[in-house]
Amino acid sequence: MELEKLKQKKKELRLTNQELAELSGVPLGTINKIFSGATKSPQYDTLLAIETALGMNFYKYPEGNAPDFVKEAATIYHVQGAHTVQDYYSLPDNVRAELIDGTFYYMGAPSTMHQVLLGELFFEIKTYIRKQKGNCQVFLSPFDVCLDRDNKTMVQPDLLINCNPDQVNERGLIGAPDFVVEIVSLGSGKKDYSIKMRKYWNAGVREYWIIDPVKKRIVTYLFDGDDVDMAIYGMEDQVPVGIYKDLVIDFGAFELGE
Repeated sequence: MELEKLKQKKKELRLTNQELAELSGVPLGTINKIFSGATKSPQYDTLLAIETALGMNFYKYPEGNAPDFVKEAATIYHVQGAHTVQDYYSLPDNVRAELIDGTFYYMGAPSTMHQVLLGELFFEIKTYIRKQKGNCQVFLSPFDVCLDRDNKTMVQPDLLINCNPDQVNERGLIGAPDFVVEIVSLGSGKKDYSIKMRKYWNAGVREYWIIDPVKKRIVTYLFDGDDVDMAIYGMEDQVPVGIYKDLVIDFGAFELGE
């Protein structure tokens, strides 16, 4: 197991075990056991969640070089669900859900804070693009994204920026947006921090933000192939948008109310 690499990356990011547990969705007790060496062979999905939260990509092992416990678990972990995009389009109008690798993830109504944050962010980005006379478009959920260009995945990011007009049609977007924001809501943390983070990374999204109003933080990921630059900000900070050279979002200026 690449425990020393995990420890080094965790140290570089200055994360405590508690913070890593929150980012990865892995219980604190499990995190403590792994980093103390008490657990010698963590479950594959647990290790994957930790590596993803740290911005690491160990799950892309060279052919034949994966550790034995990864080989044993990979067959089970990567089994896809049975649902398709056709099933997605057949859902009742009052049902909100995302389809990821053939599995439905149902979505509740967004909170007031969620909507206020989304509105402020949309305004800042839309204003910037308009002033720059840019060609990129910013979209808000609900907006369908056929992320993998297949019939197994359809997601609805809270906000996205797309700079390739050829990817947009009347039903939504086909392919990877340039920039994606997810605002964590009740019950969506594991999906936003782990499942969707990996999906966006592998699909070719250039930048991914997770805004967590409860934890009062913004986690940003800049993807470059197998490399990732991760940063964590507070809700009063100025956060640079990596796909642009001169756009900074001042979250401290947002009118979020009490």
